[in-house]
Amino acid sequence: MIKCRRLCIAFLSIYTSLVFSESIPKGFENLFNMSESSLKLRNLDGTMSEPIVFFTSFDRIKLDVHDVNSMINLTRYLENNEINDEYKSIIIDDFITGVRDTSNCTGVLNECVIYPDTYEIVLNYNDKEVYLFVSPNVLNIESNGIQENKLYYDAKNEHNGIINSFDLYASDYSNQNSVISFNDKLTVGMPYGYLKTDFYLNNSESGSELYEAAYHLDVDSYLLKAGYFSYDPEVNTTDFLNGNTRISQSSITFGSSKNLLMGGDNSDKLLTFYAPTSGNVYIYRNARIIHQNVVKEGVHSIPYSSLPRGRYEVLLEVKSGSGVTTTTQTYQIYNNSSDSLPVGNADFALSSGLFKTNHYDNRMKSVNDIEGDPYAKGLVNYQLWPSFNLGMGGIASKQGTMFNLGGSYSLLDWGGSSEAVFRQFEDASHMNASISVPFLSLAYEQLNNQNRDLLASYMYGYADFSRVSLNTTYSFGHGQSIYAIYSINDDKLLDAIGTFTDQQYQLLSIGYTTPALLDSRLNVNLDVTDVRDEMSLSILWSIPLSTTIEAILGETSNTRGVAYLKTTLRKSNVIDSDSVATSLEVSNTYDRGINTIYQSMLASANGNTSYARGNISAHASTNGYYGINLGLSSTQVVANGDIYFTDKSSAAYAIVDVSIDHGLSNGQEIDEKGYFTLKKGGKRNRQFIVYDDQTIMPVEAYNEYKASFDSKSVDLYSTGTKQLDVYAQPGTVMSLSPKVSRTVSFISAFKNIAEKPVFGIECEGEGCIEVNKMSDGVYRVTVIEGLDFALTSKNTRCLLPYEFHSTNLMNFGQNYCLSIFDRSEPLLVDIDGRNLEVLFLGVYQESLALNSNIKLFESLGYQVIQKDIGQQKAIYIAQSPNDVKDSFNQHRKEISEIKRLAQKHYYTDSVEYYPITKTKNGD
Repeated sequence: MIKCRRLCIAFLSIYTSLVFSESIPKGFENLFNMSESSLKLRNLDGTMSEPIVFFTSFDRIKLDVHDVNSMINLTRYLENNEINDEYKSIIIDDFITGVRDTSNCTGVLNECVIYPDTYEIVLNYNDKEVYLFVSPNVLNIESNGIQENKLYYDAKNEHNGIINSFDLYASDYSNQNSVISFNDKLTVGMPYGYLKTDFYLNNSESGSELYEAAYHLDVDSYLLKAGYFSYDPEVNTTDFLNGNTRISQSSITFGSSKNLLMGGDNSDKLLTFYAPTSGNVYIYRNARIIHQNVVKEGVHSIPYSSLPRGRYEVLLEVKSGSGVTTTTQTYQIYNNSSDSLPVGNADFALSSGLFKTNHYDNRMKSVNDIEGDPYAKGLVNYQLWPSFNLGMGGIASKQGTMFNLGGSYSLLDWGGSSEAVFRQFEDASHMNASISVPFLSLAYEQLNNQNRDLLASYMYGYADFSRVSLNTTYSFGHGQSIYAIYSINDDKLLDAIGTFTDQQYQLLSIGYTTPALLDSRLNVNLDVTDVRDEMSLSILWSIPLSTTIEAILGETSNTRGVAYLKTTLRKSNVIDSDSVATSLEVSNTYDRGINTIYQSMLASANGNTSYARGNISAHASTNGYYGINLGLSSTQVVANGDIYFTDKSSAAYAIVDVSIDHGLSNGQEIDEKGYFTLKKGGKRNRQFIVYDDQTIMPVEAYNEYKASFDSKSVDLYSTGTKQLDVYAQPGTVMSLSPKVSRTVSFISAFKNIAEKPVFGIECEGEGCIEVNKMSDGVYRVTVIEGLDFALTSKNTRCLLPYEFHSTNLMNFGQNYCLSIFDRSEPLLVDIDGRNLEVLFLGVYQESLALNSNIKLFESLGYQVIQKDIGQQKAIYIAQSPNDVKDSFNQHRKEISEIKRLAQKHYYTDSVEYYPITKTKNGD
């Protein structure tokens, strides 16, 4: 049978063009009869639309012009696929008259490819799908992905909220003071622009500090930033002229803007370091912790995307579980926006304000006096060639001036970049330069301040210095990698008697990782410094004993011989959890320096929930040392009067806040609440089924997003906000708040009192969704579960038995549309070709009293009409029109007596569905 059907379809696909010019072969008539069907249309990106009702045959599709919903859905489908207005009208008109599949596609239809002059369709009759193919001239390409005739998005942010992110770090080590550090960043979205604060609280000697409290605004091609900044604010491509200097300021900055704040995420740039033992890594920026995490021994890398944007110097420190600093290295971070200007264009930044706190240990009182002085600064950056931009600018203040000149060159052939900036003060000069290519980066910085220029001393410190750092990392594949770090610093330091002395020191660190025997790993690290001519060689050998247990053998030597010997046994996944990584390790250590052998234990956990992420570690040893370390980070988002928590930090968010509306009285939970799609810049960014009541996800500021929520795909009905088109800015919180309800679809046949099919059934009430006619007198009705609805036809009520109020059936069988209104006057109806006056007596349970009354009215000469309403009966009495008035008046007492027995609740005005595996009592 299946083979026969396939042969038939193949035959039809070959002779489609001849079907309507010749007689239809016998046996194929049903395939060419037009019938109502719901079809999905394939979008141009390969996804499928929601079903749309058409009239279809095997090779033809037609739209009912009177079907308003289908007209709207087809129009929306064409608009979503960027069909221009001209062809949108043509296609709709063609569908109304009927479109035939003339593609001659064979085989797997959904893999067919057509290149039409305008448009063409492929009708997949079996799968109920339609594939649209168009020519490029049919598309509205000029406005695809952007707002037509606009160069810039509207500055107004209609979806703003409050975003607060904090990081809490706490540590307590033996023989050290306990330290608690708290970072907090707050962004308040406003209709125009946003407010941002950034502060750091610490109970150590470094104290607390405010880093930013400012207002930011983007309008067209310009930006404005006003407030307090501990560092120069990010503006545009002129940022590289600022270098890594730190100038605290209360200022107003005005500049050009092309939303360059986004830039690249720099995830391919890595800060690589070696940890000789398990513990914690800290990254400090001017004594502020900007990154902290639990680490195991070995080579680790931190992507730049985990660090704040900007150009600055950081101190990386690795501490063992007992709080002993095992690694200290300095890095120069270049992590600004990587976007560049078009050739011939320029960015500018103008700022004016007051100098604030001096952050260097200046011993010159006159330098400290510069705080509070006004200043003005101007920067410009010009894109001379596609790979080279040239910038210049300067600062003017009461205590001096500075002129700077710099350039940035992209090494396209090498896949790298370079830049250099020279600054000339009145009595000093400063220069910084860097070059970065795959596997290698080189940075150089020098200050020449012999004459103690006040402005230069305020910006860089009073002492001359020069610094060179070289970093390289390379992977050989198959688990083998090497890294090397070389740095040389030459500083002039002021001693106690006021004279300057030169201090030069060099550091070389080389590390190599390779697989070894028995699936083990070998790490070798060499550190050499000319400070006291120290050298350290560390070897770590990690041997897996099972999937969760490993042994680690470690040895550290210096110029005096073996310094440490350590053996460790580690158990991972101590707690079986997908969201928390746990480990427990015990170690035995020989310390030659104090000629002691001691044992230690380290327990750690690192994980996250949907609300926060955190880590904790605890160390104890037999030599009396202990340590505990804690890190906790979370973000709170306030929007639409609600507060949400997330473990992901961002400047903007999208939220899906689903509320359940009715339909849960049977105790069921709604697991799949809908299907969420997020498009970024016109391209699909995320898509998933929504299970939770609240889902919060970060989005990137200065990007266009289209969010949509579809509940039909999971057979639910939704109201409220289900679609948003938003251009995200810092402080944007785009929130979808659909209300979902379970839907119930049932099939029922309806007849009138004369046992004839009922036509034109309509649904009234808040529970109504749609009524579809399947055949004469048979309808498919879709309603919201638990909400009231009424089915009517002309002046009659279409009755569903009361037992269907809670049901597991989807076929309600045969029912009636009757006149059930309490009338004193009878109705004239045609029954079996006879005109009769009928009077509705009510709906009754089957009983002896009812049967007795029926016999009574029959004995009085009435025709008794009975219609089943489930397990009850609607009773009418009928007479010929000539006798009705006298007869009804004569038997008014008998009519009143039977009406006293009538039921009050005999039909349902709402439906609740429960699975067939569950009874209404929940047993």
